[in-house]
Amino acid sequence: MVALPIWLLFVLLVVVAPAAAIGLQVLVRRRWPHLAEGDHNDVAGFIIAIVGVIYAVLLAFVVIVSWEQFSRAESVVGQEASALRGLYRESHAFPPDVRERLEVDVRAYAEAVVTREWPAMGRGEPGDPAVAAVIDRTAADLATLPADTPVREAYVGVEADRFAELVSSRSHRLDFVEQGLPGVLWVALVFGGVVTVGFAMIFGLRSTALHTIMTGSLAAVIGVLLFVAVAIDRPFAGDVAVRPVPIERVLTDFGR
Repeated sequence: MVALPIWLLFVLLVVVAPAAAIGLQVLVRRRWPHLAEGDHNDVAGFIIAIVGVIYAVLLAFVVIVSWEQFSRAESVVGQEASALRGLYRESHAFPPDVRERLEVDVRAYAEAVVTREWPAMGRGEPGDPAVAAVIDRTAADLATLPADTPVREAYVGVEADRFAELVSSRSHRLDFVEQGLPGVLWVALVFGGVVTVGFAMIFGLRSTALHTIMTGSLAAVIGVLLFVAVAIDRPFAGDVAVRPVPIERVLTDFGR
């Protein structure tokens, strides 16, 4: 469902699904008009209360987990950009030729991540060889850093730490590409939503209009929450996705 345009996903879950529930509600009342008497409300109300609570807990859990994963992915990107920026800034402690090589590596890394790796992640591909090649080249350049003074020796250690942080952040970022809620959980969400709305349909209520509004509203609320969960399930895919803004700022600040 993530592959669908965001507007179409919204229409399906928040408009079409509630409309279908309303249509089915009308058919149920016409087919079994005696349900409006509400003789079964005591039993139905008890069951829908239990089902509703269980489903609400499950749906809230899914939305919260999806949002936390999305937020962690954004945080990791920020950490990656911070490490990249530190790698660039701290290279000024070294001779011009060494500093120039590291600055080229930093810009090449940021350029490759923004232009190649980000689109690849959007397609569900974890990583791009061009970025890996820049990392290898940067590691080789860091190995040649001169440590001929106490100050430079200290900066060599700092640069090594920044590089390790950069590699670690990229690895964590790529971990989010293939992460997502398991299919069995989506099945439980859909099934639970159908059952919850179904019990609302058979609840006895004399006013057809009021009953229809209640059922449609319940279906719409469930649809909105499902829409949010689906839209942010994979942080780097779809229209609602983490963008490489922090890394783009590195390119803007240091020049392409």
